[in-house]
Amino acid sequence: MKDDKPHRHRGERDHRRHDTHFTRGRKFSSEDLQLMLLALLEKQPSHGYELVKELDSRSGGYWKPSPGMVYPALTYIHEIGYASVSEHSNKKSYALLPEGLAYLEEHREQADELLAMLVHHANKMRYIQGAMAADSDAPDQSGWLPEFLAARLALKRALLLKSTADAQEQKRITAILEAALQQIRQS
Repeated sequence: MKDDKPHRHRGERDHRRHDTHFTRGRKFSSEDLQLMLLALLEKQPSHGYELVKELDSRSGGYWKPSPGMVYPALTYIHEIGYASVSEHSNKKSYALLPEGLAYLEEHREQADELLAMLVHHANKMRYIQGAMAADSDAPDQSGWLPEFLAARLALKRALLLKSTADAQEQKRITAILEAALQQIRQS
């Protein structure tokens, strides 16, 4: 994470890798976890267990990093000078230092994307659970409107059908998508 210890985030090699779906096994790299921890520490100093609970909560219980992942990441963040540590009643509390904040600011977009992925997957899992319980009277808990889901699906299908488009058509589609992205990001 620090310049003298080259730790590349996978997002730096392939920033759009987060478009993939969660599969079995490791959900995030150690660098991703370190960046998410820095972002959470920016909000408030925390104990490791509080950070595990926060990540679990944001993902709706879908991803709960083990203490065996979080504590080494916090130790590393502390050792490279991105966070301070204080001990109270045998509990270590971590706080973001200015150098850690500077690093986080340099990687703000990636950190925001990682945390947004947790919420997205929580909504997706609630949607799937709701669909599986469709025979029951349970309301949709995903927070996604049916028209929102239909529009996303229609866009995916339209892009799939344009997989063999020539260069001119790809440029036209790119312009449309970039304009839509600007409008979506304005809110």
